[in-house]
Amino acid sequence: MQKKSRAYDQFSKKERIGILVCLIIVVLLLLLPYLIPRKPLPDLLVMTAEGKKWKELLNDTMVEQESNADNIHFYPFDPNHVSVEEWQILGMPTTVAKRIMNYLHKGGRFRKAEDLRKIWGMPPSLADQLIPYVRIKQQIPEFKKKIQTIQPIDINTADIEAWKSLPGIGNVLAERIIKYREKVNGFGHKEELRAIYGLSDSLLVKIDPYLQIHESSLQKIPLNRASAYQIAIKTSIPIEIAKNIVRWRQENGSFTDMNQLLTLPGFKPEWMDRFKALFFIE
Repeated sequence: MQKKSRAYDQFSKKERIGILVCLIIVVLLLLLPYLIPRKPLPDLLVMTAEGKKWKELLNDTMVEQESNADNIHFYPFDPNHVSVEEWQILGMPTTVAKRIMNYLHKGGRFRKAEDLRKIWGMPPSLADQLIPYVRIKQQIPEFKKKIQTIQPIDINTADIEAWKSLPGIGNVLAERIIKYREKVNGFGHKEELRAIYGLSDSLLVKIDPYLQIHESSLQKIPLNRASAYQIAIKTSIPIEIAKNIVRWRQENGSFTDMNQLLTLPGFKPEWMDRFKALFFIE
């Protein structure tokens, strides 16, 4: 005993303190499991209830499959167009078949055969049997060409929107046509449109089938006050004949009868109906 005491006395004071601290730490580590409170064990009753629920569901599915086993028949099908009854014929459990129908009603779609495996509750073995029979019809998008119906317009009454409905006529050109129409007191014939800047011959040919002039829309102007330009542009007669009409009026006074035009050199009788539709004598 005296030898052991002497051996201990051989350590310095710091060394003895270090040894003592190490012993205390070792003792604490040994006691630590007893000092920390243990976690409660899972409720076995709850686990048993959940397990029983899933077991019953699995048993119901297996019983359903066994009861339908004699009626199972495989044939090519499109999973996007199969009813619950048809799924049952293919061996699908009713619960899973209804789940598929709910998926389709919400906008879901099978795009490939392997998508069957993504349905929750789908028996893997049944999926393996059904996939070779899947025939999904690819939907081809239908592109219907929109045919624009162009309505004919009366060039004396059509507004800006009506003019813009014609091919090649924009807002600027439509406004220009209406301003010119107001300036000349309406159009007498379609040829007057050629005087409008921006209306090319090719464009006039393109819109000609949609241009009309109703007799009720013709705005008659007084013959005794019309200029040679107005007479020529509205009737499409040669400008020289129109100048002769104005010259006769200046030399002989106002016209009192439309038939007096027939006495003028170069005036053709077939023009008379045109003059009567466009002019009047005050």
